[in-house]
Amino acid sequence: MYQILSKAKLADKIFEMVVRAPRVAHKCLPGQFIIAKIDETGERIPLTICDYDREEGTITIVFQTVGASTERMSFLEAGEAFEDFIGPLGRPSVLCLEENLDKTREKKIVFICGGVGTAPIYPQVKWLKEQGVVADVVQGAKTKDLVILEEEMRALVGDHLYVTTDDGSYGFHGLVTAKVEELVEKEGK
Repeated sequence: MYQILSKAKLADKIFEMVVRAPRVAHKCLPGQFIIAKIDETGERIPLTICDYDREEGTITIVFQTVGASTERMSFLEAGEAFEDFIGPLGRPSVLCLEENLDKTREKKIVFICGGVGTAPIYPQVKWLKEQGVVADVVQGAKTKDLVILEEEMRALVGDHLYVTTDDGSYGFHGLVTAKVEELVEKEGK
């Protein structure tokens, strides 16, 4: 059994859980995922690894309720457990596989994310920072209430985080593509 150590609601229908899974935490890299199963009758749910702590043996997952299984998962609380928590699965981010980090440091890296899609970007940005590589992150949402992991991302990239909202309720008013165009224009000058 894989105990849920903490649970938080990040936005409407978006949740974060920290799960004790030492074997997964010890071996995972950014870009990989797990498959969680609540109990013997539960569906297998693939979820990106949002963060990990090798020393604590924990994995952080972020998910959005979109169907019966994730809805059921959203009712689990700290202290409860998953029956199965299999991973790490999948290929790590190509950035983590780069053998020559000096080449990576020379690149201009921009991540574009939004909503629950911020979760798979976070561990890549964190890993890059640990390697001394600063990346720009353009994070979008429909409204301010749907922006997730902003504080965590800002702690990694500082002023290199650009938050956009479609309705202008927070940050840059417009789509992420408009902000990226603005950044490209500034870079060219």
